[in-house]
Amino acid sequence: MRAGLITGKGQFELVEKEDPTPEAHDVVVAIQRCGICGSDVHAYVEGWKYAPGVCGHEWVGTVAATGSEVLSVSEGQRVTGALAPGCGRCLECRNDLSQYCRTAWSDYSGPTGPTSGGFAPFLRLKAERVIPIPEGISTDDAALIEPASVAFHAVRRSQLRVGDVVCVVGCGPIGLLTAQVAKAAGAGVVIAVEPDEHRRQLALVTGSDIAVAPGEELRGTLDDLTEGLRADIAFDCAGIPQTMQQSVDMVRRGGSVCLVGVTGEEATISPLRWISKEIRLDTSMVFTLEEMKATANMILDGRLSVSPLRNNTIDLDSLGTTIDDLAERRIDAVKILVDPTAG
Repeated sequence: MRAGLITGKGQFELVEKEDPTPEAHDVVVAIQRCGICGSDVHAYVEGWKYAPGVCGHEWVGTVAATGSEVLSVSEGQRVTGALAPGCGRCLECRNDLSQYCRTAWSDYSGPTGPTSGGFAPFLRLKAERVIPIPEGISTDDAALIEPASVAFHAVRRSQLRVGDVVCVVGCGPIGLLTAQVAKAAGAGVVIAVEPDEHRRQLALVTGSDIAVAPGEELRGTLDDLTEGLRADIAFDCAGIPQTMQQSVDMVRRGGSVCLVGVTGEEATISPLRWISKEIRLDTSMVFTLEEMKATANMILDGRLSVSPLRNNTIDLDSLGTTIDDLAERRIDAVKILVDPTAG
């Protein structure tokens, strides 16, 4: 089979791989769709050391084969999955941080992990790392369960309280989904902060109360809404260095910031402004398998609207060019899906 892999800074390759076969506790998933994640693009731009199994991690497919000891899923069942669950024994698991489980990370992205991710027709992984997709969620929508789970985890990690004024910085897929989860969790007012007009409109369509450009428009909105106090919490979903300090500046004294977007670049901050406002800082990374199940149910019952985020579906032959176009901002898309069986 052919598999799409990011192999270095500005380097994408379609490489030949053996079709995977399951060991006793494995499943092989026939991939139907895989979303291009912002981290795929960041890895391409910044030259991350990117594990093959992580390259294309927003996938959905059907179980094509199961190992002899697998009882949790059956052939033909639609599934998605992640590196969770944790082993339950390591320090991270014992401190309720199973998303950082060393065994799970090794299984998924270590030397014994998958040799490719969802940018390939087939993926082999441990059966415990997949969940069935509820009937009623389309295959295209199911490809957004993974990024929506990132948003779900971020809101749970944050200091959000019912009735809070919330700023969500950056209206990429994670930002748009975080805004929806925050609203479902009881946020009083959700303000989407985004320079692009089209994405601001998309934020309003998907449930944000207000959508404004950063700068004067945001400051005026916060002054009017909070009588100058500013927001209670900001979720920085932009994944660029400059929004870290901007997020701190838009929250009140004693407010909080949750960093969700990922970048490998250095950020310039003002420690004085952080300390003098007694800002509480949280960071968020990935999610647990139970959170993924809960997220799927939110999509199923309509509390999360993911279909407006989808742009189009491409084949493997177009993937390298598309990632480069996204990196160079020649195209503006919220979520492009890949069908690795097409073409």
